Amino acid sequence: MSQSRGYLDENPQLESALDWVQQWYHIPTLVVLLGFMLWNRVRNYSNFFVDGEVLFSGQDPWYHFRSTMYVVENWPATMPFDPWTYFPYGTASGQFGTLFDQVFGTIALIIGLGSPTEQTVGAVAIVAPAVIGTLGAIPTYFIGRRLGGRIGGVTAAVVIALSAGTFLQRSLVGTYDHQVAEGLLQVTAVMAVMVALSVAERDKPVYEQFLERDVPALRDTVGYSLMAGFAIALYLWTWPPAVLLLGILGVFFLLWLTIEFARGNSPEHVAIAGAVMMGAVVVFELAVLQTLSITATDHSLLQPLLALAIGVGSVFMAWLARYMEAEDYDRNLYPVTIGGIIVVGAVLMAILTPDLLSYFVDQVLRVVGFTSSPSATQTSVGEATPLRNPGVLYRYYGLSLFVAGVGAFLILFNQLFDRDAPAEQFLMVVWGAFIIAASFTQIRFGVYLVFPVAVLTGYVIGRVVDWVDFSADDGVEAYQVITVIALVFTIVGPLIFVAPSAAAIGATAGPGQEAQGWNDGLGWMQENTPVEGAYGTGDQQSLEYYGTYQNQEDYDYSAGEYGVMSWWDYGHLITVEGERIPNANPFQQGATTAANFLLAPNETQANQVLDDLDEDDASTRYVAADWKMTSVYGQYNGKFFAPPRFYSTANVSESDYYGTVVSRQSGARFNYRTQAYYNTTVVRLYEFHGSAVTPQPVVLDWEIATQNGRQVRVTPSDGRAIKQFNTLEQARAYVANDTTSQVGGFGTIPAERVPAMEHYRYVGSSERTAYESTNYNRGTLVEAQSIGVRFRPAGNESCMANETSLPLEQQNFCMSDSAADIMSTNTPAWTKIFERVPGASVEGTGPANSTVTASVRMRNAQTNETFVYRQQAQTDENGNFEMTLPYSTTGYDQWGTDEGYTNVSVRAETQYQFTATGTQDGSLVPFAGTTDVSEGQVIGENETASTVEMEPLIQTQPDGDSQTNETQTNDTSTNTADDSSSGTSDGSTNTTEALAPAATEQIRVAP
Repeated sequence: MSQSRGYLDENPQLESALDWVQQWYHIPTLVVLLGFMLWNRVRNYSNFFVDGEVLFSGQDPWYHFRSTMYVVENWPATMPFDPWTYFPYGTASGQFGTLFDQVFGTIALIIGLGSPTEQTVGAVAIVAPAVIGTLGAIPTYFIGRRLGGRIGGVTAAVVIALSAGTFLQRSLVGTYDHQVAEGLLQVTAVMAVMVALSVAERDKPVYEQFLERDVPALRDTVGYSLMAGFAIALYLWTWPPAVLLLGILGVFFLLWLTIEFARGNSPEHVAIAGAVMMGAVVVFELAVLQTLSITATDHSLLQPLLALAIGVGSVFMAWLARYMEAEDYDRNLYPVTIGGIIVVGAVLMAILTPDLLSYFVDQVLRVVGFTSSPSATQTSVGEATPLRNPGVLYRYYGLSLFVAGVGAFLILFNQLFDRDAPAEQFLMVVWGAFIIAASFTQIRFGVYLVFPVAVLTGYVIGRVVDWVDFSADDGVEAYQVITVIALVFTIVGPLIFVAPSAAAIGATAGPGQEAQGWNDGLGWMQENTPVEGAYGTGDQQSLEYYGTYQNQEDYDYSAGEYGVMSWWDYGHLITVEGERIPNANPFQQGATTAANFLLAPNETQANQVLDDLDEDDASTRYVAADWKMTSVYGQYNGKFFAPPRFYSTANVSESDYYGTVVSRQSGARFNYRTQAYYNTTVVRLYEFHGSAVTPQPVVLDWEIATQNGRQVRVTPSDGRAIKQFNTLEQARAYVANDTTSQVGGFGTIPAERVPAMEHYRYVGSSERTAYESTNYNRGTLVEAQSIGVRFRPAGNESCMANETSLPLEQQNFCMSDSAADIMSTNTPAWTKIFERVPGASVEGTGPANSTVTASVRMRNAQTNETFVYRQQAQTDENGNFEMTLPYSTTGYDQWGTDEGYTNVSVRAETQYQFTATGTQDGSLVPFAGTTDVSEGQVIGENETASTVEMEPLIQTQPDGDSQTNETQTNDTSTNTADDSSSGTSDGSTNTTEALAPAATEQIRVAP
C-alpha cells in the first residue's frame, strides 16, 4: 500500500473530499472554461459601437445583418430575393437568410419587445458569434467524454477553450457570420451520429424487427437516428454547403459496413441507423427545397438526393452482406464487389451524365483536394485560399495536434485487432481526416479543425489516465503525479505560451479601420446622392429596402434606380451602409465585370463595360474606391493584385502592372509600377481624380542580382535608385540604353502621359484618410525609404505644418508635403466617390494647330484638400477646339438630391483656365482664356455648350516692342508642350528637393 493510501485511511474527511472532487471536478472546471471562453470573446464589445453605429468585422457579417433585419421586418420569413445587390440583376443567396438569421432575428424581436431598433438587432448580432463559440465547448466535452471518459471530455474542452485557431477567430464579438454556427452545428451533428451508432451497436436491430413491428426493440435506435438526422438537417438549414458532412458520413458508412462484414460482423445494425438518419435528412431537406437544380450553395436537389443515396446505399450494403453470407461467399469478396459497383457507377455517370460527374469531382477537389493551382476566386478570397504555411497549425493548436494524430493511430490500431471496436471511434478518424484535408485545401474549413483535434486529444489523455490508474482508492504514486503534470504541460503549455494565445487573439477583436473608413465614405454617399429611384427624377425611393421580391434571374430596375461600381469586397458595405446597389459583391457576383472596369486601360473601354450593364432606364452612376484598390502591396492589405485574376478582356497578370525590387540597403521589398498600372481606370480615378498627368524627368533604376539561386531586381550598388534629369528626353535616352530602368514608375509618377477622363468626376469622400492606416503608411514608408524619398522619425514631437504625418504602431514619421505628393499626388481619403456624368461641352478658339490645356482648381470640403483637374485638346487649322469637361464651376445649389442629382462636396475655386502657345508675327506667344461650366451642363440638364475665346497675352511697350504677360490662373497654369518639359511646369510635383541623398540613414519601418 502506498504512503498516500495510508495517509487517506488516517484522514477520512480528506478522503471524502477527494472522492467528491473526483466525482464532480468536471462541473466547476467546465464552468470556468465556458466563462473564460465567453469573456475572451466579448471583452472588446464596446469597440463595435462607433459614433452611435454598430460596426462589424469583415464583409459577410454586414449582409447577415441585412438578412437578419429582413427576418425582423418580415418574421419568420427569410429574404427570397434581393435587388439591393449585384446590379443590374439582383440575387438570391442560399447561404444567407437561413436558420442562422431566423434564430437571431427572433432573439432580437424578443429583446426589442416586438419592435427592435437597428441598433438593438446590431447589438444582438455582434454578441451572437461569441455565444455560439462558447456553446461549441459543450458537444466537444460530451464527445471527448464518450471517447476518453470525464478526463477526456475536460481535456477536449480545455483544448477548444485555449486554442487560437480559426474557430476562435470566427467566434469573436462582431464576427456575425455563419461560419461559427457551422462549427457548432457540425460538432453537434457528429455527436448525435455517434450516439445513434452506439445505440445501434448495443441494440443490434435487424430487418425482421421492422416486419414484426417490434417497437420496443427499435425505439432507441430509430429515435436516436431520427435525432441525428434532425441535427444534420439543422446544419444544412444553416449552411446548404454542409453536404460536406453528408460526404464524410457517406465515406464512413461505406468503409465501416465493409470492414464490419469483412471481419465477421453484421453491418446491418449500423446500416439501419444510417438509413433512418439519412431518411430523416431527406424529409427535412425537402421541406425547405428552393430549387430543382443541383447546387451546393442553395437548398437544391443535391442535399436530399445525396442523403437518399447514402441511406439507400446503406440498405443495399446490408442486403448484400446477408446475401453473400447466405450463399456462403468468401467475405473478402465483399469489399471487391462494393468497389466494383462504385467503379461501374462512375463509368455510367461519365457516359450518361458527364457534367454531373464533373460537378461532383470538382466539388470534392475544391473542398478536400489539397488544391495546388487554385482558381482566381480562391486566390483572391482570403478564406478560400489553401493553407500555405502548415506551421501555423502548431501555433494554433500546440502539441495537441500531434497528440490527436496519436489518438487517430491508436483508434486504427484498435480497429485492426479488436473486432468489437466501436463504430463511433472509427467515425472520429474519418471525420478528422476529412477536416484536416479540407483545412489544407481552404483555410476557411479550419473553423472545424479544433473539434476533431480536441476530442482525439481527449481520447489519448483518457487512455493514459486509465493506464496510470490515477485513483485515490489505491493511493497516489509519484510516477502518477509526474505523468499528470507532464500531460498538463504537454497540452496546456504550448496553447498558453506559444504565440498567439487565445487571450491575445481575443484582445484583437474590433471592426477594423476598413469598416470605419467605408462607413464614413458611404455615410456621405447616403446623404448626398439621390435615393434609389430618384436619380435624374427627384422622385421618392422606389425600391423598398426590406421589401419582399420573388426569386428571378434578372430583376427589372425602374427609372432612377442605379448601380455603384466598386471591387466586390465592398458590395455588402455599399448595400448596408450606403443603402445603394453595388454591381459586385462578396458572393463574387460581378467580380469579372468589376475587374474589367477597374483595369480598363482607357475611358472608352471603361464606358463600354458600364454600357453593357445598363438597362434602358437604369444605369451605373457612381464608382466607389478606397486606397487598397490601388495599392500594389498585398502584404500591407493592398488589393490591386486581385482584379487581374478576374480580368477577362485580355490575358493579364499582376506582373503586367507591377514588379518587385529589393533594397540593398534595408533588404525591404518595394514594388515599381508599369505604365499599364497608371492607365487603369481605378488609378486614374482614385489617384488622379480623372485629371491628366504628365511624366517627370526621373528614372527608377535597378540591377539584376542572384539571391538564393534566383535572379531578382535589386537597387543599384551606388544606392541611387532614383536618377534625376533636366529634361524628359534625357531621362528617356538613359532608359533606352539601360534595360533595367524606366521613367517614373514609383509613387504616382507615370512613365508616359495619362490623359484626362471626360465623364467621371470626384464628388465626395470619407473624412478619414489612408494616413490613419498603419498598413498604408508602412507600404508608403518602405517604398520611400527604398527609393530615397526623405522622411524622418518624429520621436515625441509633432510633424511641422508643411509635413505629412505617417504613424505606425508605436512611432510616428514625418514626410515633407512635397515628398508625400510624390508618393500620392492627391490626399488619399480612405474612400472616394466618383460620379459618371455626360460632361459639359466647351467650344473655343485659340491659336491654330496647338495644344490647349484646360485647368480648374477644385476643393473637397470633406478633407479640405485642393487639386487641379487638367485636360488637353488640339486646335484645328482654324484654331477651333472642343472639350468635354466633367467638373462644374457654378450652379451647385440648383441641382442637389431633391432634384435627383448629387450634392457634390468637390467644388471649384476658380473658373476654367485655358492656356496655349501660338505664333503671332512669327513669334511664340501665350494665349489664355476663361469660362465657367454650370452643374446643369455637366449632368446633362443643360445641353448648351460653354464658349471660350483665347486671346494673346501681349503688352505693348512705349518703344513699340512687346512682351508676354504672365497669366494669373490661381496656380492652375500649365505648359502646353506635351511630354517635352522638365515635368514640373504642368503643376506636377518637383522631385528634386524631396529625394534624399544616396547615403541615407536606414530607418526600420518594415515589421
